[in-house]
Amino acid sequence: MRGSDPLKSIHALAAELESAPWFTRCAGLLGGEEQREVEQYLCGLQLPAFRIERVSDWAGARATTQRADWSREWWDSEAREAGRLKSLAATRLGEVPLLAGLSELTEAAASLYEPAAMAAASAGVEDQVLIRVAAGAGAMAAHQMGLVLAAEAGADHALACKYRLFSGGRWLLGVMGECCYLF
Repeated sequence: MRGSDPLKSIHALAAELESAPWFTRCAGLLGGEEQREVEQYLCGLQLPAFRIERVSDWAGARATTQRADWSREWWDSEAREAGRLKSLAATRLGEVPLLAGLSELTEAAASLYEPAAMAAASAGVEDQVLIRVAAGAGAMAAHQMGLVLAAEAGADHALACKYRLFSGGRWLLGVMGECCYLF
């Protein structure tokens, strides 16, 4: 999508959200490409090369999201980078067109509840709070990808890596302790 109109790229992203295999690979074994995506994500956020840990079930995902030792450095790095991209994109496109494009994307991302609920149900999980947390994390990844597109930051950007993990069926739970957790 690079080199095209960033607002059209955001519109296209919103249109294709429903066709991605959201949450369908959660609990599966990690592939080499997924490992590389997580490594590039961490490196792009200028974080240490944390050990990547696979979470093997929804109960483990719940427990991981509730850990008290989440990394403030990770959280702040991601927020700082999203803010930087938003500023670049607003300068390039204008605040109003950027917000209109991101609003369309946010509305489309509301559809992520259904695939999260379906994936959880297929594992016998009915925890509505956990399903909403998963869907919200996916929506955040989509929003951040919208910022990547709007700022024309490129496919190798850390937040593009995060989006590919989510839209490829995973849930990047984040950095807790000395590990980065992927479900």
